Amino acid sequence: MRNVTSLGAGWRFLPRFEDAFVDPRHQLAGWAPVDIPHTNLELPYNAFDEKSYQFISTYARDVEIPALPGGRRAFLDFEGVMTACDVWVNGKPAGGHLGGYTPFSIEVTSLASAGMNRVVVRVDSTERPDIPPFGHVVDYLCYGGIYRGVGLRIQEAAFIKGVFAKPMDALEARKSLDIEVAIDAAAAGAAPGAARGQRATDGLSARARLMDGSRVAAEAVAPIAALDAASAARGDDGGLGASIRLRGLDGLRTWDLDAPVLYSLEVELLSSGTAIDVERQRIGFRTAEWKPEGFFLNGRRVVIRGLNRHQSFPWQGYAMPARVQRRDAEILKRELGVNLVRTSHYPQAKAFLDACDELGLLVLEEFPGWQHIGDAAWKDNACMALREMIVRDRNRPSIVLWGVRINESKDDHDFYVSTNEIAHRLDPTRARGGIRCIDKSELLEDVYTFNDFVFDGGERVLRKPRSVTGLGRDVPYLVTEYNGHMYPTKRFDNEERLAEHARRHAAVVNAAASTKGIAGAIGWCAFDYNTHKDFGSGDRICYHGVSDMFRIPKYAAALYASQRDPAEGVVLEAACIFAKGERCAATLLPIDIYTNCDEVVLWRGGKRIGSFLPDRRSWPRLRHPPVVVRDLVGDQLDGSDFSLRDRAAIRRIAGKVLTVGYQNLNLADKLGMALLLLRNRLSLHEAEALFGKFTIGWGAEDESWELVGLISGKEVARRRYGGDAVPAALQLRADDLHLLAKGAAESAVWGDASTYLEGWDATRVEVRLVDQYGNIEPFAAEAIDIEVEGPGSIAGPRRFALQGGCAAFWVRTTGEPGTIRVRVSCGRFAAGELAIVTD
Repeated sequence: MRNVTSLGAGWRFLPRFEDAFVDPRHQLAGWAPVDIPHTNLELPYNAFDEKSYQFISTYARDVEIPALPGGRRAFLDFEGVMTACDVWVNGKPAGGHLGGYTPFSIEVTSLASAGMNRVVVRVDSTERPDIPPFGHVVDYLCYGGIYRGVGLRIQEAAFIKGVFAKPMDALEARKSLDIEVAIDAAAAGAAPGAARGQRATDGLSARARLMDGSRVAAEAVAPIAALDAASAARGDDGGLGASIRLRGLDGLRTWDLDAPVLYSLEVELLSSGTAIDVERQRIGFRTAEWKPEGFFLNGRRVVIRGLNRHQSFPWQGYAMPARVQRRDAEILKRELGVNLVRTSHYPQAKAFLDACDELGLLVLEEFPGWQHIGDAAWKDNACMALREMIVRDRNRPSIVLWGVRINESKDDHDFYVSTNEIAHRLDPTRARGGIRCIDKSELLEDVYTFNDFVFDGGERVLRKPRSVTGLGRDVPYLVTEYNGHMYPTKRFDNEERLAEHARRHAAVVNAAASTKGIAGAIGWCAFDYNTHKDFGSGDRICYHGVSDMFRIPKYAAALYASQRDPAEGVVLEAACIFAKGERCAATLLPIDIYTNCDEVVLWRGGKRIGSFLPDRRSWPRLRHPPVVVRDLVGDQLDGSDFSLRDRAAIRRIAGKVLTVGYQNLNLADKLGMALLLLRNRLSLHEAEALFGKFTIGWGAEDESWELVGLISGKEVARRRYGGDAVPAALQLRADDLHLLAKGAAESAVWGDASTYLEGWDATRVEVRLVDQYGNIEPFAAEAIDIEVEGPGSIAGPRRFALQGGCAAFWVRTTGEPGTIRVRVSCGRFAAGELAIVTD
């Protein structure tokens, strides 16, 4: 039977390579001790030279490999090395890999001896022009190092090298399930005890069981034979395998957004009836159909509301463990409330995709690239990455579309015929798309996927599909990017920009749901990310996210979150800090409130202003349109001596003053004000006092504002703000207070499908400087100092400044059980402390 051991811990690292390093007698004293995942250079948060991590480095480790009797075999499994690598075992070349985003295995059977074996990995993290996405400029960084897990796998001479459980093509297909099994076997005598000259397939068979919890839902056995040339399970390697059909699957439940039901598929390789290998996959039963009318999941139309995700993090680049990768999926699904994520622009960590399977988050996964298409060798490497991505992930129910074009590239007919053929052959059950930004691009895929950046804040929000495709017919059509570089916004920008950023996202989400022929839209993007000098804000960051790099939300994040059902969490977030001078010309209106409540009641200084409803006229297709406050007079004139007509005039004029400023009142506004004064015999001084009371309110003793969210007339949420806000307290919050000392080596923690070959675990700690109302103090930029005691350390610096009153860092384990005590101090404020248990 197979045995997999994590090699996540115990490596040595040098930021250079010499031929002498591959000698197993070479001393590793003086090399830095590191654990996997590892970034070859810890970077600043921003403002750094992206060439600083683009160098060749060396990783070395002594690996204990047991004796391999009876033809047993040994493999080193790598989940991701950026960008290219060569591997030596005991001083002899073992193999290598080109490309940083897909897994690969290297057999070391003939090079290994029983006992300790020196493994040396030369890692080339330069931007090589023969490896996608490189060859020209790229709007993201790829970092460097062995940034995903590494393991040692011991197998019998024959073993399972791939299982493909084809998702059902129709709901009634739940009655049966087709499974393709690929076998790797030694050239002779693969079956234990086989005689010389005996065929490798003799005595071998495969047994598949579908498990519904502990219940066996179905089981079948098939003999191992030479695979048909069209078999998707074999990839491009040819060889042996079996096709198995499980029947009688009545009563199984579908995998869906709100009920992502997963089943365990267990496939055994049998030799004369005895199991010699087993592979387990989680699968789900669902249909995913792309039609000109939209996207249909299990026969029901689902309007796509998604975000793009880069897998990068401050300081660590790509090198974050399973828990942190999974956390991003949880943010997208549970906090931002989107139903699809695009893995822009490359295959992402299997832990992230595992979480998508478990949470019911749809995925568009694409192979690596950004605009540039290289030479023949480059294309061969791109096709290899595509094959490796699909073979790794084609059993996942969350993936509903493969991206088989290089993002935003020009047409290349022959190349894209090849990529479509690869995807269709390896997975004929899923649709293919290709992300483009060029009109009338050749459609070889099933879905026309297009980055639509036409919206600049004006009337035109999204283009009509036929005007983009240039086709005389309707085809499945999906918007795969919008906003982004059209309106980059920092979380610490002024209120007006942050509020407009959120409104632009609201406009496109609304338009995507209301434009005929559009299946939905995927916003650019979820989180800010590091980039090259040619992009971003000049500090190596693209501030295109609805959240920052620390996963701290901007106002735009609240727009997405507010589209959730209130049962999943009530949202009540004003795109305003209620300060009198934050907006231009001392204006304060409109105030956009992102909420999934039915109604919002606004109070100022303890006085009720009024009740406000969602603005369905402006955003008719949003499930929960923003509540927009355009009047701060409201009910406060009730019972006064002003007539109903004059009360309305005061509300209108005061609202316009707070929206555009006194200086921008037009002649009609001024005439209306003059008539108001005459009718009520008010002096100019009295009028200024009246309007000042309801507009700026200079000198008011009570500067508090309160929002009360109601659903069906009952209060479900309350938020307080204040124009007199000052920093009041330092708050700490960790995503998790319980970590695994040595990383998630076994999947019992996460589910029953994956093994994470990592050496450490981590959690994010968010630091907030809040005011007396409990809100982030957006102008605080004080430095914080971090102290750590116990079996933990910080991924990143121990001193840095808050940005807009908030920041985050990651606490990582160091391999020992115990309690990590984290203490954060911030100048004049009391220190905060967290205890994180590791075992």
